[in-house]
Amino acid sequence: MLKLHDGKREYWGYNSSVIDDDRHLPVIEDGLDGETPICSPTNYVSNEEAALLASMRRLRKESVEVRRRLKDAGPEDRTHLEGELEHLREEWRMLAERRERAYLNKMIMLGHLPPEADSA
Repeated sequence: MLKLHDGKREYWGYNSSVIDDDRHLPVIEDGLDGETPICSPTNYVSNEEAALLASMRRLRKESVEVRRRLKDAGPEDRTHLEGELEHLREEWRMLAERRERAYLNKMIMLGHLPPEADSA
């Protein structure tokens, strides 16, 4: 079910909700009051994934700044800024691939995927 809440989209499911807006990744909330007994964290992110995500956020901030400068740039600066933007895109692709591998490794280590999944 979709519900708007102060300009944010809220998706409700069984005992959980995901709040999403256009500027940030979705945040998962359990929708329950008080402590919920669980065996492990619901949204576990490995240290490797956290470091890669932080790098990706840094790249996003840099690319926003480059695009802002590109909009105001003259013809002579445009080529340099477009090259810088392409470099940031390539670095993003590399980090996204590493994040995917880190996720697969985590799932293998937790036993959710067979070891052969790493070579796929």
